[in-house]
Amino acid sequence: MAQKIIHPSIISAAEAIAARPSHSDRPFFIFDADSALERARHLTAACKEYFPDAVIAVSVKSCSLGIFLRLIAEEGLSAEVCSADEFKLALKAGFTGDRIILDGPYKNSEDLSLALDKGALVHIDSAHELSEIIGLMSGYNQKIGVGVRLSHIYSDTQRSRFGVTAEEFRDEIVPLLTSCPDISLRGFHLHTGSNLENPSKVSDCLRDWLPFLVENMPEGGHLDMGSGFPADSFSPVAAVPTVEPAAFFRDIVSVLSEYDPALIQKWKLIFEPGRTLSEDHGYAIGKTVSVKNRYDSEVIQTNLGINWIPSVHNWHHSLLPLGHNEHIPDDTTQILAGFNCFENDCLFPRGPLNLKKNQLFIIRGCGAYDLQTANEWTRTRPPVYALLNQEIITARLPSPALPSAMLDLMHAEQSLCVDENIQLAPASSRFATELFSVVDRNRKEFSQYMAWPRFVKTVDDESGFLDACLAAHQKNEGKTYVILFNDAAVGLLSFNSIDSANKTAYIGYWLDMRVQGQGVITRALNALVKEYSDRKLINRFVIKCSVSNLKSNKVAQRCGFVLEGKMRKAELLNGVFHDQNVYSYIAP
Repeated sequence: MAQKIIHPSIISAAEAIAARPSHSDRPFFIFDADSALERARHLTAACKEYFPDAVIAVSVKSCSLGIFLRLIAEEGLSAEVCSADEFKLALKAGFTGDRIILDGPYKNSEDLSLALDKGALVHIDSAHELSEIIGLMSGYNQKIGVGVRLSHIYSDTQRSRFGVTAEEFRDEIVPLLTSCPDISLRGFHLHTGSNLENPSKVSDCLRDWLPFLVENMPEGGHLDMGSGFPADSFSPVAAVPTVEPAAFFRDIVSVLSEYDPALIQKWKLIFEPGRTLSEDHGYAIGKTVSVKNRYDSEVIQTNLGINWIPSVHNWHHSLLPLGHNEHIPDDTTQILAGFNCFENDCLFPRGPLNLKKNQLFIIRGCGAYDLQTANEWTRTRPPVYALLNQEIITARLPSPALPSAMLDLMHAEQSLCVDENIQLAPASSRFATELFSVVDRNRKEFSQYMAWPRFVKTVDDESGFLDACLAAHQKNEGKTYVILFNDAAVGLLSFNSIDSANKTAYIGYWLDMRVQGQGVITRALNALVKEYSDRKLINRFVIKCSVSNLKSNKVAQRCGFVLEGKMRKAELLNGVFHDQNVYSYIAP
């Protein structure tokens, strides 16, 4: 294998990025997109020699880096996903629905619905999943085909938990298929394992299932052989060569031909390469900070953490010190320590690493799984750079904050007391039931001048919206308040967005028809504007409303807002463009 070899272009890129002032102490990843694309083309060419019409579906879970997926999509390959989230990512990267395969042992209704809607191939893992699809089919006026995953021998005579056995297919799957004429069998999925040192396990599994496949394969059906193609990390021994994909294709052809040479033409083969296309092309670049003598070794403190390279103790990586080492390499045992607060946060096996203080180093083999499973613990995740057309580009920005700052709802925002009857409470899902009732009761009236009511169909929809508003509230991206009138939730008043650089807020509001005409919005808006004016947080307040929305226009006028002008055809409502009046109020 070539695990210890790091191309000079990666070393040059690492040194160039590390020399940037912003990276003096910040680690980062590099993904060699050029080499990954070259390997994808090499695998495709090898596959076409044996299976000219085969489909290659690249595993999104192995590497979800956007630039990698876009390049793979442009090569005309397909994508293999395990969830609606991955499905949406694949669509964004350029894969069409008919070039996406939904796999995995668990698929919820959102996963299955999206796959059905986009015409993707679904490999069912159990009779339960097929029942779920049958239940969803009531909303689809079309026929679909599904594949069935088969359970391979995992250890000794034990079958894998993934897929179905021959008995389960006969006793559970076939009756369900028979009961629903709109669903047909399209083929089978026979994944045996990943990162295999040779094709023997794949060949043995295929031989085991061949009689069943011949008996049950539909005419023109597909056989998805999954992956198995190894990355360089399959072995810790640098001298052991990595088996080429051609060896796998050749053995599969041999097994099929032994049984019936015609099978190669009768069946459409699918392969799902994962780690082999991305793992070897990802690099973590860190820096040593200090040295201590502990555990009969030198403990080298670094600016990396094991939570950023979760695979480091499970797969076989290589490490390369960068820069000119003044010391002659010796056999001093060293431990590469991470920044986390536990003793065993070690980034590399104990050994003679030949590192010293303030030295850059590269860990190879971080291109699969690590880039997406790296997690924020005490620090945010580092950025990912890519080599594309031999140029350094930014492929993934560093996390802007720890999850608690981005996603956690603190519920620490203060309410505003308007008067004895009116309070403004920060948005919270605890008001969802009351507010949904208001929306549902006023749906027709609200829809005349607001586009959003048609998207709020359930209490859960309202709850999700309020949670999103509170998150924006905390980050000062917006401010949303629930209007409480005599302790009942009757509407919303908000800064829909805030231009912080210019201290400008854009205001929106809606109120239950049953309490309109009592000055609720006017009093609430005056209080909100005064609060943010007095605190010098907002200087310019803006209300934009449809020219024909007389009630909203009157609210702006009563609160002292000045009409700045009219924007022509600025708002699309119910398929019709409306002119908008723009009002503003400037803080004294």
